[in-house]
Amino acid sequence: MNHPEGHQGSIEARRFPRYDFDSEIHVATFGGKKQEVMRGRALNISETGVAGLFVGGWDMGTAVNLKFFVPLVNSPLSVDAVVRSRSDYRYGFEFVELNPAQREVIDKTCRTLALLQ
Repeated sequence: MNHPEGHQGSIEARRFPRYDFDSEIHVATFGGKKQEVMRGRALNISETGVAGLFVGGWDMGTAVNLKFFVPLVNSPLSVDAVVRSRSDYRYGFEFVELNPAQREVIDKTCRTLALLQ
């Protein structure tokens, strides 16, 4: 597979594979005393993060809380994350400080999606 110049190294450097993933995702930021929530669509997920499309956005390094549904779980998963990349309307979030239950749900989600792709 050919990769555009400058992108091959970053693709090879990924520690965990990404899996196509379509879900509504809510991103909450906390500014002062007011919580702001923006809705978007998740595009893919890995063991370390999730990417999505949003009309508005955040600066890289912004701490957020993500809420989204994953297969096999009836309630939304809520995790803390940091904005690690942005390109136009696409944002990449890295999960931070996952507890064991969150880690298990994300790991199972990735294993399930791997079987379907």
